[in-house]
Amino acid sequence: MSLIRNDYVITPYQTGKWILELSGAHFIVNADTKSLIDILSAQQNYTEALEKFNLDFSSTLTENEFTGFIETIFTDIPIFKNSSVETKAPKGFIKFQKKLLSPFLAGKIASFISFLFNKKLFWIFFPVLSLTGIFLTFNTPLSSLKNISPVWILMLYTVTMFLHELGHIAACRKFTGKNGEIGFGIYFIFPVLYSNISSVWHANKQERIITNLAGIYMQLWCMLIFYGFYWITQNTTSLYLAYFITLYSFIQIIPFIRSDGYWLLSDITSTPNLLEKSGTEVKNFIKNPIEWVKETREKKSFLLLYGLFNNAILLYFIITQLVYNWKGILHFPIAILQMVKQMLTFHFSEIVLPDNSMITVVFYILLFNTIMVNYKKIFNNLDKKRDR
Repeated sequence: MSLIRNDYVITPYQTGKWILELSGAHFIVNADTKSLIDILSAQQNYTEALEKFNLDFSSTLTENEFTGFIETIFTDIPIFKNSSVETKAPKGFIKFQKKLLSPFLAGKIASFISFLFNKKLFWIFFPVLSLTGIFLTFNTPLSSLKNISPVWILMLYTVTMFLHELGHIAACRKFTGKNGEIGFGIYFIFPVLYSNISSVWHANKQERIITNLAGIYMQLWCMLIFYGFYWITQNTTSLYLAYFITLYSFIQIIPFIRSDGYWLLSDITSTPNLLEKSGTEVKNFIKNPIEWVKETREKKSFLLLYGLFNNAILLYFIITQLVYNWKGILHFPIAILQMVKQMLTFHFSEIVLPDNSMITVVFYILLFNTIMVNYKKIFNNLDKKRDR
């Protein structure tokens, strides 16, 4: 009978580190902690576990010292049988989440496209599709994209968004044998789909990278289909969809917001919680740059540069939009309300997308995120002062 829970999963993450999963929650542990877990899972009582621990680690702990030691080690990891795990909803920055497809049904549907995520096929097709998208972006005259029905665009694009999330599920299931649900939620004020692929923690780095790119990969396939249909029929709606999908896919690669590009960079650099860690490095550098330089390492330098560049890019984008697109920003909420009214009254022919609508949407999302982050910091600081 094990001293700890038996419902955990532990797999290699990177050199000297392991991923421990408990009831859907994931923890990164080092090799020593992994060895301790192995000892606790294999022994019947604390006396036997202590003997094995002292032998393996050349230690001389007493039983009281040993039990206190393991309780300290696992303070934040509920590994013991009477411990409970508070599972977090996937993508916690998405609010009002509602499950659309259960893990079983999502995995079943995704199985039909799992062949696309054969590693060799993926690394052949993804660059080809990306180059096709770049060609499309720079060779599509914007004048040909006028007078397109937003209703058709919205309906067809929603299908590609579903395929985007299904791609993440298919890749995750192929590489780990497990997947979560596909759901619906609200990001800022915008309805979005999400996929729960937390199981991808147990995949290796290449597999996690493919899974991060899987959504964009599926939408690029949609781009190719619409682009091909345009060449056959000369239908400008198909061209607009291909162009719009490509543009959205490339925006998703940007690693400075919580998009696919962010998770991709996080996995390439083996840096979980990239935004938080980079923010910490920026704060430490600002507080004491001399001390930071003395302790600097390659990883810390990367985090600092990412944090500084991230803040600079966001600030530059917000300022330039306020200077050059302030009319569009002010008009955007009114335009959205008009579009909703026209849809509810079935006046689809009168619906017109505002100019620079995608850029304006990005502006509002970034501004909202910036306000919320600083709002939380201010009130957290106030709470700390009250507790003193």
